[in-house]
Amino acid sequence: MNDLTKDAAPLGNAPRPNFMFNQQHYPHFRPQAPQVFNITGSTGVHIGPVIHQVQPRPAPPYNPADLPLKRDVYALLQCERVVSEEEKLIVSEHLGEVWTTLGRFMGFSSGQLENLKADYSRSQDRSHEMLNMWHDREAEGATMKALTTHLLDAKAYAVVKRLRA
Repeated sequence: MNDLTKDAAPLGNAPRPNFMFNQQHYPHFRPQAPQVFNITGSTGVHIGPVIHQVQPRPAPPYNPADLPLKRDVYALLQCERVVSEEEKLIVSEHLGEVWTTLGRFMGFSSGQLENLKADYSRSQDRSHEMLNMWHDREAEGATMKALTTHLLDAKAYAVVKRLRA
């Protein structure tokens, strides 16, 4: 069975090279039409040599009303004050499902984010606990400047708009 050129039999009606198929070795083999299978409910299935590139979905356009003013962002990026509990509540209330993206930018691993998802049912609770973990880990480095930078990286503009320096 180690030599596939003698032990393997190709299926279907494709032309067979002589070295791969010998009717003497396979007297009961009858070439047949290729079988077609319908695979439903699955994504990312790849059968055969052709790989089609899936085009990424374009990012949704941002509502201009959600964009913070440049002067407010500049003031937040200059603020070296440590993030307060009230500001963590504001962020967690308005973050929504972007909390995982923010968590990645804050340096949390996929496992840590999955644990938060398993431990807390509401995204508001998940994001608040994540912000507490970040605050504890960074200590003096958990400033408004750092939080604003992470929020901008995560494109959470509506949250940045609600913060004040």
